[in-house]
Amino acid sequence: MSPLPRFLRRFGGETRGSASVELVIVLPLLFWALAATAVFFEGFKARYQSEMAAQTVADILSRETQLFTPDYVDGLNEVFDFLTDSDLPTRLRVSSLIWDSAAQRPRLQWSYGTNGLTPLPANTFELLQAGDTATLQALFGADTSFSFAGSAMQAPVPDLLSRIPPILPGEAVLLVEAFALWTPFANVGLGQMRLSPMVAVRPRFAPWVNFEGIAPIYPEADYELAWTGGSDSGPDPDDVVPTPAPNPARSFSFDDGVTTGWSQTQTTASGPTGNFLGIFGNETYLNPVTLAVDLGSAGTNATIAFDLIIADSWDGYNSQHALPRGDNFTLMINGQPISMDVFQGGSSPFQNARTSANYLGEATYRLTMQRAIPPSGTNFIGSGWADNLWRATLRIENAPRSFTLGFSAGTNSGASDEGFGIDNLTISASGTGTPAPFAPVVVNAQGVDPHTRFMRYSGCPDMRIAAPWLTMSASDLPTGITMTREAGGATNLTTCPQTGGLGHINASPHLILNYDGQNGMTTLQFSMNDGNTGRTCDTTLLIRDPNGQWFFNDDLNDWNAGVRIASAVSGQYAVFIGTYGSTMCTSALTINRF
Repeated sequence: MSPLPRFLRRFGGETRGSASVELVIVLPLLFWALAATAVFFEGFKARYQSEMAAQTVADILSRETQLFTPDYVDGLNEVFDFLTDSDLPTRLRVSSLIWDSAAQRPRLQWSYGTNGLTPLPANTFELLQAGDTATLQALFGADTSFSFAGSAMQAPVPDLLSRIPPILPGEAVLLVEAFALWTPFANVGLGQMRLSPMVAVRPRFAPWVNFEGIAPIYPEADYELAWTGGSDSGPDPDDVVPTPAPNPARSFSFDDGVTTGWSQTQTTASGPTGNFLGIFGNETYLNPVTLAVDLGSAGTNATIAFDLIIADSWDGYNSQHALPRGDNFTLMINGQPISMDVFQGGSSPFQNARTSANYLGEATYRLTMQRAIPPSGTNFIGSGWADNLWRATLRIENAPRSFTLGFSAGTNSGASDEGFGIDNLTISASGTGTPAPFAPVVVNAQGVDPHTRFMRYSGCPDMRIAAPWLTMSASDLPTGITMTREAGGATNLTTCPQTGGLGHINASPHLILNYDGQNGMTTLQFSMNDGNTGRTCDTTLLIRDPNGQWFFNDDLNDWNAGVRIASAVSGQYAVFIGTYGSTMCTSALTINRF
């Protein structure tokens, strides 16, 4: 054993060597290190690109207000492929999530996967909350291969639940999951890897957006549904107000020639039931026909019923034969409009029964109009045009004791061509009404709308402020209805974050669309057109649907604004028209469906 220590001491002190031998020993390690550096760099680069591409796709999705379709999401997968510059196939899964307050977890509205990727199952978050990832993965199939057919490659990441941000009431979160494969170009100890970036965003201009062909699941809200009579909604026209017994002392048949209290006393003998008050035309736009009303006491529930004769060639919103405001009839209280109804001869789509509801002062006004048949559609006065007879009923809750009831026509022709008359009017009142729960702030008044004469107010959009109503069904709107309106206002929408909008607007609605979807899954569209691609009047459009959801758009196809609401439900849609800049301007609003 004695030579061994000497050998080790000699070897340790030896300074001679062979470079070629050392190169042979070290060179494989150097090659491995070089290859590993390049592989790790490419791996991190692929991960970064996939994360940035997913962020870009999510940002694009967040700007949409229209119905998502398979073609649209599949097209975004092509965008993702371009941004990642990947040689291997990729997949996207887009899901919309709302909050389930009872279970205290997200709830799936809809989910769609591109290129055959399995969408999220309906009970995904229930299983994740229970920690049952095995059952969840089994829902994606039994294939365990490292491919997009494999269940592990299609299942969401295990920590998905913890990576979803808080979801606000009445809103949704769009969840974008990207699935990509990365294969190293050299074997340095790493195999093929799964890249699965995930991005959660809120829609920017709508609280949530549905997917084509999927019945909507509405988010929970911390406010009441629109138009149910609560503190955050307008009056419901269908609310039942006790109908007082008629008071014969306050009735007018005009057959006896009695016109006491009326500002105009002319009568015509050729009405459908005898004499009627009229006929009147566009001279009443500035000088309405009025009736002085005294109910005897304040705060009662009153009913005013009358027959409205619409004679001859009323033209609706026809741009060639009507003024921009349309051929309309306005009912007024003390000079302020409480309803504005457009008529068009005897043709659709203006033959529907109408309804409207508005607050004015301390009273709530609900007006219904029903076309009377027969003799509606016959020519009983004027020229050869078919005339219409409507039965109108105005119910006033908490009515003032005395007021002036006004009747006004906004036509572009006189009584001989576009006239109206009043017949069989009765007034009654009884009981005690409830004061209106809402009144706009008087100091915020901005004057009257030039097309509707309803008062405009500054402030955040509020559907409780009185506005004209338009009653339409899905079958009425295949080609659309177009009306001219003045856009803009005194309020910057960025100060009203609940709307998700921008630009300048008034608090007052331009219109309340009372829409009957007829149980169809149609898309309802509101669009603006200034005739110059939005360069003359750059509008923005804000819509509140019957479920209290806000929809906003600045530019639809050009600088003109437009909003599309897929699977539009029946109910009242409040329409607010703003401008991108601070200057008010005029543009045409079209409402149609497809």
